[in-house]
Amino acid sequence: MKNDKLLYKIIFQYLKSDSQDMWKQGITLVSVAERTRGMKRENFITESRKTPITDEYDVLVAGGGTAGTIAALAAARNGARTLIIERHGHLGGSMINGAGPLHSFFNLYKAFPETGKIQVVRGIPDELIRRLTQAGGCMGHLEQEIGFEYDSVATIIDWEIYKHVIFNMMQESGVKLMLHTFVTDVIKEENSVKGVIVESKSGREAILAKTVVDCTGDADVAFRSGVECPNTYPDGHVGMPFGMTGVDIPKAAAYLEKQGVIYSMIHADKGSSYDNIVRMGFHLNKLPEFAEYMNKSGLWGPLTLARHENEFSFINTTNIKPLDAVDIHEITRAEIELRAQVMAMAELLRRHVPGFKNGYISWTPVHFGVRRSRIVSCDYDISIDDIVNARRFADEVAVYGFHDCAPRIIIKDGKYYGIPYRALLPKGVENLIVAGRLITSNWEAHMSTRNTVSCMAQGQAAGTAAALAAQNGKSPRDLDTEDLRTVLREQGVFLD
Repeated sequence: MKNDKLLYKIIFQYLKSDSQDMWKQGITLVSVAERTRGMKRENFITESRKTPITDEYDVLVAGGGTAGTIAALAAARNGARTLIIERHGHLGGSMINGAGPLHSFFNLYKAFPETGKIQVVRGIPDELIRRLTQAGGCMGHLEQEIGFEYDSVATIIDWEIYKHVIFNMMQESGVKLMLHTFVTDVIKEENSVKGVIVESKSGREAILAKTVVDCTGDADVAFRSGVECPNTYPDGHVGMPFGMTGVDIPKAAAYLEKQGVIYSMIHADKGSSYDNIVRMGFHLNKLPEFAEYMNKSGLWGPLTLARHENEFSFINTTNIKPLDAVDIHEITRAEIELRAQVMAMAELLRRHVPGFKNGYISWTPVHFGVRRSRIVSCDYDISIDDIVNARRFADEVAVYGFHDCAPRIIIKDGKYYGIPYRALLPKGVENLIVAGRLITSNWEAHMSTRNTVSCMAQGQAAGTAAALAAQNGKSPRDLDTEDLRTVLREQGVFLD
């Protein structure tokens, strides 16, 4: 009864206003009624609208993250008129919002010296590292001193310098950008993708393209195209790294070493006469002051980066599992819970680890990090057997040599496996290529293919294929794979 009185009052006040037409009033009143009475119904509106076609491109890349940036550069450099669409105000995605060091340009050579040191990812990703190094935003590929059975190197970049360098590379290559823009639907004719619908502060627009590359991470384009995209909940989990400034890092390291909990370490010159620690991992849950909270909350590690003196630029320890990372209510819950974990961990560090006493939180990402959500069903699904046995493919367009579960899961003899072109082609749809963490259905296999440098390598392959397909008037599925591999080799990709 009380709710009904409130409802009638709202309706009366609303009808007194002549600022809205009756159609909008009807939608608003239904919405108010449902919210006020707390009813849960399946309500729908039927829309009929005209969306302006604002442009057409050879290649449209959805998602300006780890894979998408490289895909766009590759497409433009191969002569395609290219657009990249990104929801944030910068490029980089997870690579600069939680991924930490880039894993990995090399095979696991320190754990398998008989195999030898091989840089397996080259081409545009390697050029990016060189450009960052020249700009003062990267220390190069740093060898692990402790923990090299996990990865031989860590490639650490400065995220703010990255944002500047990648914009320069886009402009030099002629890539057009649309930032702060969401892909909200797909344009299809029969089983062919013809473009996307986007929404931004400028409104709703239709953009056509000869070839579309989905690098959204959550398979937003493929899913809306009708491709089978299983949601991998509940075998995925999310986390939120953070940064702390005002930390005496050598003092903290001395204490943690004395406690016997350090499991990863890299030293390098970061311009300080006192502090040369750039990477450190330590098992806080082995310390009684942390164990109860961490074990209860599912926190781990952490693994850290320290690019500058007195600054842990990256502390990776928070965790929520399971979580459906494509459910907006779950996403909202995760943002709130993870930020609470960040505050709690920072306070525990200040209280119990010497060196952190004067530390304060100086950075959190714009979005929590997602390891796994929707996975696109492609013509080939890379298996864990393919990875651990270092399988090679006749149509491979990239190779990779790191597994995030090492040393529990390792690639045989520290070698590397191939990523076949078929693994980037969604089933049942044409003119669409995918790249990044949205491939590979098996969780153990995905724990390799989803890593940053793998996504970058996939991006160059996808962008190059998209450009060649557009230029030749073909669907990507009809490309001559040997022609594609020849172009990739000519542009620095390692396929030997």
